[in-house]
Amino acid sequence: MNKFIESYLFYPKNIFQRLFSFLLLPFTLIYCIIIYFKFPKKYKDMQIPIISIGNIIVGGSGKTPFTIALAKKIENVAVVLRGYGRKSKGCKVVSKNGEILESVEVSGDEAQEIATLTKATVIVAENREEGINKAKELGVKVVILDDGFDKPFKKLNIVIDVKINNPFCLPSGGYRYPREFLKYADIILEENRNFKRVVKIPKCDNCILISAISKPERLFEFVNIDKYHFFMDHYEYKKDEIEEILKKNRVDTILTTKKDYVKLKNFGFNIKVIELEFEISKEVMSQIKEYLVKYE
Repeated sequence: MNKFIESYLFYPKNIFQRLFSFLLLPFTLIYCIIIYFKFPKKYKDMQIPIISIGNIIVGGSGKTPFTIALAKKIENVAVVLRGYGRKSKGCKVVSKNGEILESVEVSGDEAQEIATLTKATVIVAENREEGINKAKELGVKVVILDDGFDKPFKKLNIVIDVKINNPFCLPSGGYRYPREFLKYADIILEENRNFKRVVKIPKCDNCILISAISKPERLFEFVNIDKYHFFMDHYEYKKDEIEEILKKNRVDTILTTKKDYVKLKNFGFNIKVIELEFEISKEVMSQIKEYLVKYE
């Protein structure tokens, strides 16, 4: 995401950015009217328990690491997601019970990350209903729907609430949905209250931080490093491009995230991976288990 766009969407710092945001308000009004009528009012029962992990802002909020943490706690589970940035189309089974069946080019980076770190069955599909039906066909007992807040299925609707300084929806601000839409959530999660991040940074003396995640500057909260190079979210890395970055910065090792690692690992570079895990509170897990028991 362009730094200027990211800045005015999430945390406008000067008069020009705030003015730019206000000038776009007529378009924001049109956007809000459209999403109000598009947001589902009826929900289809897919005959399988579905746990949706969503958010109401643009970009990263922790959906994928939360999905990974939850998938590790549920047996015989499938994760269904769109597979953003993949080169394939249609419904693809990325992994089955932890056995990886497709490459990152077919799956997309987030789906490959989930498949690598869990024993879940991972399915990518633009049509989520098709993905859920494929999960049922494979005999799974529970579906985790990544980024499923606005999908028209009966589900446990979990939303990770990240507050930003700009209160407006797109294109004036960084909210995908007005905060009032939180009323559609069954469970609203706040970091350090309902879950917390546990980050482990490997020792890395001659490294450069390379990443293509949403809002990559947030990594500086955990990493103290002078050399870094960031790309737009879901960027498709090129080996010669990375080689040039390493040469220019006179380093021999890459420090990166797991999401980036699944795209960089086949290039043959020295790579150190930042380990990120989510610890979900007992209260939230109790609510999830209660939903699963009631469904049975």
